[in-house]
Amino acid sequence: MKILMMMLVMMTSIFAVDQNGFIVGQWQAYRKVTNKGTLTIEKEYLNLNANKTFSILILVSVEKGNAFVKDLQIKAFGTWKLYKDTLVYVVKSIDVPFAKEVYRISQPSLTQLANYFKSRFEGEPIRILKVQGMTNNTLTVINEEGVVTNYTR
Repeated sequence: MKILMMMLVMMTSIFAVDQNGFIVGQWQAYRKVTNKGTLTIEKEYLNLNANKTFSILILVSVEKGNAFVKDLQIKAFGTWKLYKDTLVYVVKSIDVPFAKEVYRISQPSLTQLANYFKSRFEGEPIRILKVQGMTNNTLTVINEEGVVTNYTR
């Protein structure tokens, strides 16, 4: 009986290590949305490290008419944990360094845009995502609002 229990505990711990090791790595997602003539493109680069830290880089491009912002960067850093099918990450710091290119957008409008995307992390520093599916090269998660994000390696 002791041997059976010991084997069960070992197999469970091996599964947990494999599951966490499986999700570790660099993931990327792409989202394109048009709203009232404004095109918004978000490129998200998520790096889940083996030491349970993460970094995320979001590049936002917005275009309306001939005015645009290309690759406004939003960076966040923190810690993550995977428990069964739930991925939780806690944002510790946020940085909005610069935009790659800006044309016909005022500085106050650019600041407002940066603050909007920055507030997504500040307003919800703890993110809880349900893992819907995971393979070697894909990760599909759904957030608390029901938004599905498909990551690839």
